[in-house]
Amino acid sequence: MRKKVKLLDLLIGDFEYVPIIAEIGVNHLGSLERAKNMCKLAVDGGADLLKFQTYIAEKRYDTINNPKGTEFTKNLKDWQLSKEEEIELWQYARSLNARVFTSVYELESIDFAMKLETCAFKIAAFEMQNMNLLNEIVKTKKPLIISCGMTNLNEIRNLVDFLEKHNSEYILLHTVSSYPLEKKHSNLKMIHSLRENFNCPIGHSDHTHGTDIPPLAVAAGASIIEKHFTDNIKHRLSDNFFSLTKECLQIMRFNMDLVTKYLKSEDIEKDDPEKFMRNFKKIT
Repeated sequence: MRKKVKLLDLLIGDFEYVPIIAEIGVNHLGSLERAKNMCKLAVDGGADLLKFQTYIAEKRYDTINNPKGTEFTKNLKDWQLSKEEEIELWQYARSLNARVFTSVYELESIDFAMKLETCAFKIAAFEMQNMNLLNEIVKTKKPLIISCGMTNLNEIRNLVDFLEKHNSEYILLHTVSSYPLEKKHSNLKMIHSLRENFNCPIGHSDHTHGTDIPPLAVAAGASIIEKHFTDNIKHRLSDNFFSLTKECLQIMRFNMDLVTKYLKSEDIEKDDPEKFMRNFKKIT
């Protein structure tokens, strides 16, 4: 029996309801009002969890060895909410009865996220081998949701061994770290590989345009789906232009529920759709 992980009242695992994480991230571009609006639209559209990003811009990237580090740091500083604004955002999200968690990227943000009562920690693919960060996060005893982009099975296995040693609860997300991702590169067979190699819930974090891939990921065995969310795809900065709107989220939820229904076929024994044709079987 594959392990399951509880996120507040949601049980994540095989044969359970498949939740949707709406990643608000930094799509608000530093506007608290836009961030609040996204939360409202995401909840109204059917998102089960909201994910933020909690960070200190100057500590998030290596500006010495990464040629893009300085540019990305400037963007993130421009889009960073103040601590007071982030507290207000979390309070607003909870007033919508939203389940909220966040990604962290440096040690100082862990304590802040704990004070905000995050229900889990998201580990971005870029931080999968950041043991300084992981060593502190596992001490919180919060569930971890880990994007497995830019990695291989051996690296994932090393991380899983570390998590098992610390009795951590964790979910692995198949991810291809490209923003946006061409659908032809979705590589959903990796969901099967993760399921075969690791005894934990396996999900999918999708970075493609539109809603086609997540229902297919559910059919491949994903137990939770993450998609970036926006209130306006016309914004070209950050991930807005390939993110879901409320209407797209509703379509995706409908199609994911259909896939789940088709996978389970709960009434097949009761309805016995083969009853008529069974008389034609030849047994010799």
